[in-house]
Amino acid sequence: MPDRTLATIETIKALAPIDGADAIEAATVRGWTVVVKKGEFAVGDPVLYVEVDAALPLTDPRFAFLAARGTKTYQDRAVHVLKTARLRGVYSQGIVFPLADFPEAAWATDGASKTLDSHLGITKWEPPLPAGMAAVGPFPSFLLVTDAERVQNLDATTWAQVQADPGGWLPTEKVDGSSLTAWVTADGVLHVASRNWELDPAVDNAHWRVARKHLTALIPGQWVQGEVAGPGQQGNPLHLPAETLVVFGVGTFDADAPARATMHRLPRTDWPSTLAALAAPVYDLPLPATITDTITQVEKIGSLLAPGRAAEGVVWTRRDGAGLPGLDGRAVFKSISAAYLAKAARRA
Repeated sequence: MPDRTLATIETIKALAPIDGADAIEAATVRGWTVVVKKGEFAVGDPVLYVEVDAALPLTDPRFAFLAARGTKTYQDRAVHVLKTARLRGVYSQGIVFPLADFPEAAWATDGASKTLDSHLGITKWEPPLPAGMAAVGPFPSFLLVTDAERVQNLDATTWAQVQADPGGWLPTEKVDGSSLTAWVTADGVLHVASRNWELDPAVDNAHWRVARKHLTALIPGQWVQGEVAGPGQQGNPLHLPAETLVVFGVGTFDADAPARATMHRLPRTDWPSTLAALAAPVYDLPLPATITDTITQVEKIGSLLAPGRAAEGVVWTRRDGAGLPGLDGRAVFKSISAAYLAKAARRA
């Protein structure tokens, strides 16, 4: 998954009543729960499922009704951004539509999960670069972006591979901040990027400040990925008193001939001590046996970085740093608290 897939052809796996609700019910699509109109769907129905964080173009009449729920401008067009919502005590993540409403899906083979993002003009919502941040180019092609797959999207094969070594996964806190990737090229120059853009070192911002404070000892062919948290970042939900770099990935690449194939992730036990001191805190949690239990496990999880505050969730990382094909070669996946996301959506 080089790019996150947002709109796919799926099947309604289950329907369940919602206590006290006569007009709505809870549908299960892949590992996601979506609140739907009661009686609109049946188990086994093919549907178009669109994940949270998707920006749906409101010029498409099939999505126009969403304008009443909120409109943003993205890439010079009006869109509605899907967020986690809580309806009658049930967390709803994403939206489903009858597949018959989308003739664009006619080419898909039966039972296949095909993306329709480009056909429908659906993109991932990315907030604009904040004031004080300027890009000098796109994120480097020879490094993987920091997106970890959500556990709800793992297929049976990938989950079986995860479960083959449950003790080989390390649970760390998912920190709600701004993504940072730093690397040093063969000429010894430190580079810093946000999730999608390499940032101009001449423009002062939190990413470059924490990089200059903590990452100047990197050598050519080293990379670091982490989260910038604290004042000015996502509303600082952990109420941290100062800008903080939380590191969750360290590795190497061939500085003389950088390519995706040369990117290597180091086990945490092999991190330099200066980076280990910045590492995301580790929970004392077992890896659950099922995807459902992995989702439930984080619903009310507290932060280790800021005790007394809620955590966004848990990132599960392979202790040996080895990636899995079903994770696009990454060694991580995440489980995010729906309760946390619903609260964050209300703040936005």
